[in-house]
Amino acid sequence: MFIESLLLSAALSSPQTAYTATAPVSVASCALNFTPNIPQPFGASTPGTESLSISFVNQDSKSISSVAFNVSDGNTTSRIVDKGTFSNGVQINHEYAAPQFGADVSDVTCSIQSVAFADGSTWQAQ
Repeated sequence: MFIESLLLSAALSSPQTAYTATAPVSVASCALNFTPNIPQPFGASTPGTESLSISFVNQDSKSISSVAFNVSDGNTTSRIVDKGTFSNGVQINHEYAAPQFGADVSDVTCSIQSVAFADGSTWQAQ
């Protein structure tokens, strides 16, 4: 009886990795943002910028400490990791440096690759 209780206690206290089909985070939006070059007087210009906006929501009851996204243009996939404290039900809107994609990018998609929870447990995409 004591050994069973000890084993059960150890199993409950160690972080677990969950492999479920449903991600604990949903992506609300994913978009590349372009700011064009701005011409200045005397032939100079302010360089344009590119950024990536991702909005996501923690759908799990536990707080999340990091989320890894796969960002793809259909040909190239990049990984972006966002770290912080993300509570249940709160929409997070962050901008990141844009991944290097080809010159003609019309559709960019973001998917959840992995999640680390504040309690040390993790979730991985299958």
